[in-house]
Amino acid sequence: MRAAGGVPEPYAVEALVHAPAARVRTAVGQWGTVEEAGERRCLLTMTSTSLDWPIQALGTVGAEFEVLDPPEFVAYVREWGERFVRATSPGPASC
Repeated sequence: MRAAGGVPEPYAVEALVHAPAARVRTAVGQWGTVEEAGERRCLLTMTSTSLDWPIQALGTVGAEFEVLDPPEFVAYVREWGERFVRATSPGPASC
């Protein structure tokens, strides 16, 4: 995704994280906004020109989560997950 002038247009990533807000805030620091969403759940919002940082941040939290937006991030998380599953499966990896 590119904006005028070739600068990448940022993604607005939203995920419902099944962990206390304080734990998520500690993991993502200043790079995300965390709002309470009930007991032991919170809404994480991150803005980034790459989907790599939000996926790494969510992995660092170490909790279950649901991707709410954008659709591109859903596909990106699925791709990463499949790659990690293949890495732990017996047999040769295909490149």
